[in-house]
Amino acid sequence: MMSRLIEIVRADVMAFLESNDELLFNERDLQMHLATWLRGSANAYDDVDVEYYVPQSELDNYIWDSELRLDIVVKRNGEYCPVELKYKTRKVERQITRFDEALHDKVVVMKNQGAQDLGMYDFWKDVRRVELVRNRFERVKGGLAVFVTNDALYTKASRANSNNTLLNMNEGTHSRAKHWANPESTCAKSHPDFEVEKEYRIEWHSRKIDGVEFYYQIVTI
Repeated sequence: MMSRLIEIVRADVMAFLESNDELLFNERDLQMHLATWLRGSANAYDDVDVEYYVPQSELDNYIWDSELRLDIVVKRNGEYCPVELKYKTRKVERQITRFDEALHDKVVVMKNQGAQDLGMYDFWKDVRRVELVRNRFERVKGGLAVFVTNDALYTKASRANSNNTLLNMNEGTHSRAKHWANPESTCAKSHPDFEVEKEYRIEWHSRKIDGVEFYYQIVTI
């Protein structure tokens, strides 16, 4: 059964994604806006922390070299809910204001990131890292992996013979195996295969912000 805290945080995250009307520059921008939203939530969390450091030496079967800093950790009544974020963008230019003055030229408010195969890998890596944290710490009953993008390619299945076919994020239920089809590929050598603990289901939602179509989904771990 899903933890009550995770249900509450998930509903708050979804409410933020459904109501935000601002084009966010990057993942850090999303992180700070969402953390501020959660801190002001009527659900009155005891704490909302960002960049919550967990030494990888504390986690069994942590296979990556990178340190683990959870994007957001919400605390309530002695229970914790980690929230991992991914924000993958295609280029968007807009004329913006600064200090209440309109700037003369358009600026790039969202960069073209590309490398969708690695973006998919990083999302499933977030899922696995939350699993490992939950398995290690008694007061963590689960968590959330959130993905936001204006790149529709993430919502579509790759070709069956693609290197990243097991990393797909299209609508539906996905296998536990997060493996590259070609173990000799550059991606496979720098991004090790792994497995998640169950078959997770992805359900996409969409909405427009300032004329830009966004897609978002939340996996509950």
